[in-house]
Amino acid sequence: MTANLTHFEIFGLEPVFALDRSALTARYRELQREFHPDKYASKSEREQLLAVQMAAQINEAHAVLQDPVQRAAYLLELAGVEVSPEQTTADVHFLMQQMQLRERLEAVCEQPDPTTALEALAEEVGELYREAQARFAEVFTAGNLVEAKDSLCKLQFLVKLQAQVEMREADLFDDD
Repeated sequence: MTANLTHFEIFGLEPVFALDRSALTARYRELQREFHPDKYASKSEREQLLAVQMAAQINEAHAVLQDPVQRAAYLLELAGVEVSPEQTTADVHFLMQQMQLRERLEAVCEQPDPTTALEALAEEVGELYREAQARFAEVFTAGNLVEAKDSLCKLQFLVKLQAQVEMREADLFDDD
């Protein structure tokens, strides 16, 4: 295995958004066993160093490919499109929707049944996230990199919102 492979090449996968996650996990485990530094303990210093570097590269590639947002950003990077984490979408409808969802999140504790309200919100955000992933896959596969970049920005918004919903959920359960 050479050091300048893409994350997809490391795992023998096509560079697509919709990955077979079980194949990714199975290959990850194989590579972990193959390049585990302990297997190289009796080898030369150079071979030990290469094993450590390969193990690190395998771990990094797995982390990126396992996460849909990182995988989308990586695919765009491979296609020559740079997206900064601070970049946002210009889709006014989406931004308004995000504001409304965040307002609902802020008001969840004022609901008669905060737990049920939060569960409904989490489900809605989860569905929006799944839809945004499907949209990214669709436009990226079609070669529409401008729209794929916008889809990535939306995915980043939704991941942050999911994290906020989870934090609010933890807060609700801590108060019980």
